[in-house]
Amino acid sequence: MRLEMDQYANLSHNNNVGRSKHEAKSYLDMKQSKDRYEREEVVRLICQSLQNLGYSRSTQLLEMESGFSLEHPQVTQFRQGVLMGDWSLVETLLPSLGLNEPEKLEKVQFLVRRQKYLELLEAREVPMALGVLRNELTPLNCDTEQLHHLSSLLMCSDVKDLKKQSGWSGNKIEGRAQLLEQLQVNIAPSIMIPSRRLETLFDQAAKYQRDHCLYYDIADREFSLYADHRCDGTQFPGVTKHVFEGHSDEVWYVAFSNNGKYIASGSKDGTAIIWSVEEKRKLHVLEAHDKEIGFLAWSPNDSMIVTCASDGGLSLWNTRNGTCIRTLDSHTEIVTSCAWLPDNVHFVSGGLDRSLYLWNIQGNNLHKWSNDRVTDIAVSKDGKKMVSICTDCKIRIYDLEKRLELDYIEEDRRINSMRLSDDGRFVVVNLNDQDIHLWDIVEKRLVRRFAGLKQCEFIIRSCFGGHEQSFIASGSADGSIYVWHREQGTLIEVLPGHVGPVNCIHWNPVNPYMFVSCSDDRTIRLWGTSDHYDKGKQKSE
Repeated sequence: MRLEMDQYANLSHNNNVGRSKHEAKSYLDMKQSKDRYEREEVVRLICQSLQNLGYSRSTQLLEMESGFSLEHPQVTQFRQGVLMGDWSLVETLLPSLGLNEPEKLEKVQFLVRRQKYLELLEAREVPMALGVLRNELTPLNCDTEQLHHLSSLLMCSDVKDLKKQSGWSGNKIEGRAQLLEQLQVNIAPSIMIPSRRLETLFDQAAKYQRDHCLYYDIADREFSLYADHRCDGTQFPGVTKHVFEGHSDEVWYVAFSNNGKYIASGSKDGTAIIWSVEEKRKLHVLEAHDKEIGFLAWSPNDSMIVTCASDGGLSLWNTRNGTCIRTLDSHTEIVTSCAWLPDNVHFVSGGLDRSLYLWNIQGNNLHKWSNDRVTDIAVSKDGKKMVSICTDCKIRIYDLEKRLELDYIEEDRRINSMRLSDDGRFVVVNLNDQDIHLWDIVEKRLVRRFAGLKQCEFIIRSCFGGHEQSFIASGSADGSIYVWHREQGTLIEVLPGHVGPVNCIHWNPVNPYMFVSCSDDRTIRLWGTSDHYDKGKQKSE
């Protein structure tokens, strides 16, 4: 710091600035304070990380050399007290945690005493648990509903029932670790550093780089902290690897099997075809409809397919031998879409007859929702949520377990198609005016708009794709495939190849380097990475 003072004095003298000694001292005090503040944070985070890695002696040496402690001894005692279940010690140490706001103090007290209460119930120490409820939890300013719920736990017949009713794991080690995380939300991070904070910062930095790399499509294990991440696009699946031909008319829909090994296509010619991705050949032709097949869906275990036709028919197929298991005919108009539940036994269908049906594979109609004219549906992977779009410009959200419509999101234009993300939180919808919208259906928020494609009067379907579904891809009326970066909304690829409108895109669910497209030109195109990239990858493996 002496050198800095000399440099500052010389600078002032040489430039004849005329700053007073008081100004110079104030400047240096401020800079020294800022450096100290940042230095302390860095040192404490490194200490925490070293400790997590098991380098206790290195942690102690760094604390001694720097003069900064990871945390105050009382905070360490508090942490150990929570993990050991020493609730008296924990309560005694609460004043040392800087909980100056009464609401936060009571929140922390409630969480601690609730854990104490549950552990006593688990140990079948009912009189002591009742004492905690009456003398420690009740006096706190917590809502009556919570107290009533905790009181009801006294009636649990056994530990298994207690866990079920309370939503508590019953594992003391796990429960106390979770409690510590809940407590830290209410404690200033400068007093008690959130667990694994440096790792969290690394994760944030990595996510930022992934989100800002337009072509990011690799597994996390290949991501390094040693250098900034950059992809050059060579691993993007922008090359036609094969063209499947076999339909005699426009191909309207295409989908990979869930294991990624097969493709099924539906056509205006009234047939669906199952293709082998590896062998690049036709396996089965499914013929049971007199009209066009505009949609189909693989069962979760890939043993069956449901096809939807313009004649109002639904057909269930055995994918192993290509035979029709049964035909279902409750719909009275075009069946526009269908989706399976994860149990391989139930599926839903929607049509322009204003109906949504729940079926089982025996062909029984189990439930009907009356609706506007349904144009597309999807079911979340956990089977709890169903999403549909209708001609009334609404995205409707259902609770499948309760069979109730929960909510809806209203667009200002007609929605042509929809795709649900793997996590069940986002939907991407194609509108009838060249736009694609990405919606967060939990927050009911429009996340992003994608533009550039050419929309025609017919249905064009987009999809999520790539590693962590980082891309949005769509067909287009101009015969090209458009691909955007999901996070940034940037158009990164326009892929030619088809000679007619591209009606549907579907990304391989197990291979982020492959997707498929279908077109009015009667073909299905399989897309993958360049031969140069494929050879390089094989050598590295």
